[in-house]
Amino acid sequence: MFLNDEELLQLTGKMRSRAQQKALNQMGIPFKVRADGRTLVLITVVEQLFGATSKKKEREITMDFSKA
Repeated sequence: MFLNDEELLQLTGKMRSRAQQKALNQMGIPFKVRADGRTLVLITVVEQLFGATSKKKEREITMDFSKA
């Protein structure tokens, strides 16, 4: 759902939340700030901006009606 701490560091090159937020503003990447000051960036936003897709494969649900 959200980038983790390591991913935020890789994206922004910054460790501190305020520095990450400044970097994200400069890159034009939208984010939210939690009540505790931590930076939240949606994974899907980053994927859309950079044209990438998540490594996580969504589970496909299938129904087998052959025994019905």
